[in-house]
Amino acid sequence: MEQKEFSKFQIAQLKRTAQNVEQSVKRKNKLEKQIIELSQEYKQAKEEIDAWQAPIKAVFHGHTTEELVESVTTDTGKVDKNGKPIKVTKFVLKYPDTIIPPVVENEETDNTEETDNTVEENTNENINNPFED
Repeated sequence: MEQKEFSKFQIAQLKRTAQNVEQSVKRKNKLEKQIIELSQEYKQAKEEIDAWQAPIKAVFHGHTTEELVESVTTDTGKVDKNGKPIKVTKFVLKYPDTIIPPVVENEETDNTEETDNTVEENTNENINNPFED
């Protein structure tokens, strides 16, 4: 590699620029660390939510609680011993405002029925029925 020589003016300019951007570089590095930490925390929270909502998605055709239910917080008019208002949170179904897509049942094919019958026949042969002679 070829060595390049810088003039004293170029070196002075480089040092001044480094001094001017030092705080911004530190802030940028700090923000990068926070982004990495927050993205990991976000990923963990999303995995936890997905695990809890998997049965809901199965029953409600892929819809989540965030899509079907809303949280409504109301003030009771009472205060606690510290003087803070007591609030009640209710989870209200958005059903009147939400259109849930209709369920389309897949028609069973002949192959599926044959497979089911085969399994049933095999299990009936292997089970001893006390009522049969």
